Formats: sequence, C-alpha cells, structure tokens
Amino acid sequence: MTDRDPLPRRAFLRLAAGAGLALGAAALAACEAPRPPASPAASSLPARSAPTPSAASVATPGPSAVPGPIGTPSASVVAENSLPGSPGWDAGIGRPSSLEAFAAPASVEPGERIALHVSSPSAYDVDWYRLGWYGGAGARRVHRDSRVPASPAGTLRTDPATGLVEAVWPEGAAITVPDAWPSGMYVAVVRPRDGSAPRGVPFVVRAPLRAMAPALFLSAHATWQAYNAWGGKSLYSYNSRGAPTPTGTTAAAVVSFDRPYDVDGGLGHLRRWEAQFVRWLERTGRAVDYATDVDLEVRPEVLAGRRLVVLAGHPEYWSRPMRGAMEAAVAAGTNAAFFTGNEMYWQVRLDASPLGAGRRVTCYKSALRDPITRSRPELATCRWREAPVLAPEATFLGVMYGHVVARPADWIVAGSSHWLYEGTGLRDGDAIEALVGQEYDAWFPELAPAGTEVVARSPVRFRGRDPDGEGNVVSPPVHSAAIRDPAGGRGGLFAAGTFQWSWALDAYGLRSFNGRRTPLDSRVARITANVLDRFSA
Repeated sequence: MTDRDPLPRRAFLRLAAGAGLALGAAALAACEAPRPPASPAASSLPARSAPTPSAASVATPGPSAVPGPIGTPSASVVAENSLPGSPGWDAGIGRPSSLEAFAAPASVEPGERIALHVSSPSAYDVDWYRLGWYGGAGARRVHRDSRVPASPAGTLRTDPATGLVEAVWPEGAAITVPDAWPSGMYVAVVRPRDGSAPRGVPFVVRAPLRAMAPALFLSAHATWQAYNAWGGKSLYSYNSRGAPTPTGTTAAAVVSFDRPYDVDGGLGHLRRWEAQFVRWLERTGRAVDYATDVDLEVRPEVLAGRRLVVLAGHPEYWSRPMRGAMEAAVAAGTNAAFFTGNEMYWQVRLDASPLGAGRRVTCYKSALRDPITRSRPELATCRWREAPVLAPEATFLGVMYGHVVARPADWIVAGSSHWLYEGTGLRDGDAIEALVGQEYDAWFPELAPAGTEVVARSPVRFRGRDPDGEGNVVSPPVHSAAIRDPAGGRGGLFAAGTFQWSWALDAYGLRSFNGRRTPLDSRVARITANVLDRFSA
C-alpha cells in the first residue's frame, strides 16, 4: 500500500536511458509536477543503456499436503523441532488488554541482553517462545518469568516537527539470551495477572558469527514499523491522527521502534506475512538463521559468507545501507530469494533512539519536503524510482511494484521448462489459485538486469485508480515474477512479486484478502524448495 507522490516522467526517462543522478532546481520542482497522461504500456519506456546489477487457462489446484525437504535437512533444526511444542502459545493475543509492551533491542545474539518495556497496572507473567514447527504447535516455550511487578505507564516523547512518538517506559522483564537459544523468530507473550488478554512482543535471535547457517531469513521490521500507528502516528495518513506534520498530512515523517505495535495484539505483521514461511522452513528442516532487515544496516556482517538470503511477505521500506548491503552481497555471489511483493519501494533513513541504533525510521515520502535533499540528494526519502534518487527497484529485482489487487489473482505459469518448476507438473498457462496479492509486482523489461527471465504472467484487477501515478509509469495489470540464475561470480535472484506466497505453504493464520482465501498447494512448496535447494547449494 502506498501514498502517492508522482515521479516526474522526464526524470524517470533519464534514468531509463542511463542518465546520472545529479539534482538541480528543475529536478526538485519536478518532484511535485502534475501527473502527465498515462502512457499505453510500460514497454513505451526507452531501454537502459547499461544494465544495473540485480534480479517470479486455469488448472485444478494441487493437493494441499506440503512435502518434506528435497535437500538434506539440518540435523540441528530437525532436533530442535522434535522438542515438545507449546500448543495455544498465542491464544488470546489480539483481544483488548490492560497491558502494552515493546522490546529493545529488536534483535539480539546469545550473550546479549533484551529488555521488555512494559506499561501494566497489574503484575504479569512473561512466556518467552521460539517460533517453528514443533509438531504443528508452532512455538516452544524456552523461558518463563513469573509475577513481574506492575509497571507505571511512564511518559511519551513527542516531536511535533516530525510527528515522532516514543514511549518512555521502564524496563520490566529482561533476559540475557542463553547460548542454548537457537537463532530464530521469538515472541515474548506478556500475560497480565488481572485477567485481561496477553500481548505479544516479537524479536529475533541472531546466530553468532562463529556458527552461521548457509541461509539467512530477514524479517521486514522496518516495514512493520512504517505501518505502526501506536500513539497516533505512522508513516501513513490513513491511520494517523492529530496535527499535520511536515509531510503535509497527519502522517509522521519519523517513527520509532520505542513503542508497541498497534496491530494484532502487539505482534505487528508477523502472523500476517511471515509466520507461515517460518513454520514451513522449520518443518522442512532447512539450516536457516534469522535477522531483521534493519540488521543489514546496523550489523551488515550478518550477510558475511551466506549462500542465500530469504525474505517473505512485505519488505517495502529500505535504507540506502540496507539496499547497498544486499546488492553488494548478490554482486559477490550470494543468492537472494524474495518471496515478497512491493519490496524496496520507499527509501528511508535509520537513526538511533535513546534505546539503541537503528530504532528511528525517517521517511518524508517527498524529496521536496525532506530537509536533507539539498545537501544529500541521494538520501532523500522518496520512492527509489523517483528523482533525485533514480534507482528503481527493478534494476535489482527485475520486477517492481505494480498496485493493490482488487482480489487475489491466480498465478499463471510462464517458462515452465525452467528448473524453478521441476517436479511440479506445471505447464505454461497453468494456474495456482489465489497466490497473487495483496499487492503485486510487474515486469519492466527496459530496467531488468541482463539474464532476468519471467516465470509468471498473471492478469490482475487492481484496486482504485489507474496506477500511472506510481512513478508516472503505467504498471501493466499483469503480475510478473522473475528469476536470474547465478552467472559470472554474481549470485542468483528470485522475485515472486506477491505478498501471499507464504499462505500456500502453511495453514496458520487467516490467509485471505478481500474475501478470497489462498489454499495450501504442494506445487508452491515444491517451487520454494527448488529455489532454496538450488540457491543454497
């Protein structure tokens, strides 16, 4: 989902022709120029002069059983998920509660300390869980704190100049992460003893550098925070309230991790977009470590030596160091699999809060409004495809954001002879039911790196007005997925172009949008396994 600040057409055409990134007064003025008439197709853009290094008929749906791994499972992951799970670990999360909480930091290694900052009128218990498969339970309790004293609400730190809201709350429960905790997605479930509903607090345990797995899963925390309207302000006007800010709307220009998530009982977008993929990874026994996308800037060493980086769901917001770290890793031979849509759309800046590095996210969503633009135009917080940044996501991924779908669309196979589809039985024109949505990516051949192949062409109906305002480039009403095999020392890249991929892998959660549910499909599981096995070998 995106706000609309049109890209100046001539700036985009300069980019497509391989122009430089210089910013002048005319480029600044063009950032708020009126939208020109829609062009008939994205293919009307001129070709780029030099590729930028970067990067997925209706048939009967496949069976719902999800197969095991095609590659060799990791003994340690299998052993971990053979331990007794904790059924009902998330029961009640999402109902009204007297308690709220957030974690600092958002990712830790064994030996590092993580604290919960809590506002609670009553004492509470904390159950600390690692997410995984665990025989279908989905989580294992690894620690419990009982009868933690009540915490006063504390104060709020606000900045009217940016819309920033932070919760200045005392530490409640805290723990130094034991060496025995494997890397993974974790949730602290805080249970007030007054009988009201629990709240969930997500965080990530990274692996120590001395014991890294070949693959790394990145959780899209920056995007979760962009949509978080706790305290009345997000990076969006639709769920923000209060006074206007320098963004020109009620939306904030700066949001902070120093506050709870306002959706899904404090869990943010974990259960919506990523939990299913994590359960599938652990169920199939793959050797995968975990980190947040913010770690790409704060701790770029998390990428060192990886064969594969994996994302799922909705990683929309990227800082320049985040994107630079990812692109450099792929250029050096690391493979990347984006089982995602609407990725690398907005450029942001990350700054420290009083609780640590990378805990404030700045995005004015307009180069004209961002005060840094005149001195550091390359850091302007606008769309990556806009002036003065002029680095469309398609130059890395091969595809880039199209629009919001009216209803989830079927994935229509193209290029079925590719190894991606090996073992699926799929042929060109076959469909995988309701796999494309909530938003989709489209194919921009003039921008895609050399060697990129389209492996899905799926007609969609988008919601709302024609998306020509999204960069003044008509995004065709056809979802596309793209793949690029490793070549010449460079890593490979897969971009699925849809949020909903993980919904076909595991039955957890609601898995529906606008009334259409995504069924489990063994063919999607096989494609996923093909990508992970090929790219991590």
